[in-house]
Amino acid sequence: MTSLEDRTVAARLPRLAQGLASLAVGAALLGLAVLGELPLLAGVVVVQLLVGLAFLALVDAPASGGVFLLGTTATIGADLVVQLDDGRVGGLAGVVALSLVAGLLHQLMRRERSRVTESLADSFVVVVLACSAACLPAALQHTGGVWPVRASLAAAGVALWAGRVGDAVLDRPTLAVGATRAWPGLLLALGAGVAVASLVASGHLTPGRAALVGLAATATVVAVDLALDLAAAELTTSPADARRVAALRPLSVLLPYALLGPVVLLSVLVVG
Repeated sequence: MTSLEDRTVAARLPRLAQGLASLAVGAALLGLAVLGELPLLAGVVVVQLLVGLAFLALVDAPASGGVFLLGTTATIGADLVVQLDDGRVGGLAGVVALSLVAGLLHQLMRRERSRVTESLADSFVVVVLACSAACLPAALQHTGGVWPVRASLAAAGVALWAGRVGDAVLDRPTLAVGATRAWPGLLLALGAGVAVASLVASGHLTPGRAALVGLAATATVVAVDLALDLAAAELTTSPADARRVAALRPLSVLLPYALLGPVVLLSVLVVG
């Protein structure tokens, strides 16, 4: 019988490798944000599609092909609504509502309607994730949004990397049972994220506002990272879980950035 420790080790990327991958994604999104709204939007679209694919593989979604098509349509709709409405996100509620109707129609058109509730729930999650990520380029369109977006992306990437470094150096005490994330890494991540945000936004935001932006971004990605780490503890090294293990690896790197969007937008509205 496989022990819990064996399962968790099999389901996770090496700490430093995951930290570097997260830092690379954050740096790439930051570079695109510096280039402008459309380059950032292009990068976010890639994140949206990959997160949708990885999530469906992780949960072994029924009728995943149709669900992914629905998620792709919602991604296009969410990004267009945000761009055409100058960064306002009120239209995303309409995207979610229409996607829910489309999801119901998709279930009715399935030939073998098994696990209907599960498939519909998966559709809803994919749509919400797409809309969440769409908030990131939306934040950049707002007046005063440039530096909070840049500071948030820099803080997120550095925090995820610093946290993994801290965990590699000192992995006790852990944040939760079954987690590989520890308190020293958490504290290092929070401190590094706030410091980097303050440095990036220096001269453009007040020190207090820059620190607040960095703390919000760091806390968000660290919380998502911990949730994914705990989810990995449920996966085994058996062939049945091989697809889920493979899906969780890119999801662990990309999902924190997808869920960062609403927090960044809120930061822009508060400090902008």
